Amino acid sequence: MNDFLQSIIRQAGAIALTYYRQGVTTAEKSNRGDVVTEADMAVSAFLVDAIHRRYPDHHVTSEELEHDLNPGAPIQWLIDPIDGTRNFAHAIPVWCLLIGVLQDGKPYLGAIYDAVHDTLFFAERGQGAYRNGQRITVNQTDTLEHAYGWFSRAGEQGLYGRFIPEYRLALTRLIHDTTVWIHYSGTMLSLGYLASGAIDFCAFNHGLDHDLVGPILICQEAGAVVTDHCGQPWQPGRQDVVIANPVLHPQLLSLFEKRSSHSV
Repeated sequence: MNDFLQSIIRQAGAIALTYYRQGVTTAEKSNRGDVVTEADMAVSAFLVDAIHRRYPDHHVTSEELEHDLNPGAPIQWLIDPIDGTRNFAHAIPVWCLLIGVLQDGKPYLGAIYDAVHDTLFFAERGQGAYRNGQRITVNQTDTLEHAYGWFSRAGEQGLYGRFIPEYRLALTRLIHDTTVWIHYSGTMLSLGYLASGAIDFCAFNHGLDHDLVGPILICQEAGAVVTDHCGQPWQPGRQDVVIANPVLHPQLLSLFEKRSSHSV
């Protein structure tokens, strides 16, 4: 199953690249930020068919599949044919294919494939995480000061420290008064780079199991701690995710603590 997954996600990536290079049209799903293209449908059809032919009794779920195949089977494949469709449709080369496999409800295999750069992140439960066959681990960043992740802020000294209060106010209003998305890349490709040490942390509250199962397993196998914002171990079905190395993770969780008005 391990080799089969890696083979089909690379084949599916080649299909996606063909569409990416020739250009696609988009259709809106739930909102203007949630779009689908003919490439999503073609890649989904390829993967669903390949998996179903190889493992006809397995449960197969895809973001673009109207009805699951064999729901309730002990092994479930979860597919996001193109994660970052908005980037894909606008020729921004930051998108990927995602596959996760659950065995008896627990993450067992995970893959993130960046077809543009031919980069495959892969993990099997208990066997570590890999980038194009080379073992990867999270980094050892030990402080949030200047850490690199899905949150950012300018320093408060020198040229880049100007207008900090104004920008903090604007960010607060943006978060509370609009439905704008604020994220690093718009794809779970970020989790592959967290697993390989390039990104220090991720914290977010969105996505479904077809987005999360594979990438989160890769992070865990690379040594990351993955919980919800309360510090409970992440489980399939949850959207609330906080990820970092074991030293940095508690510092992230502290950001979510309720504090009195007298706290500094």
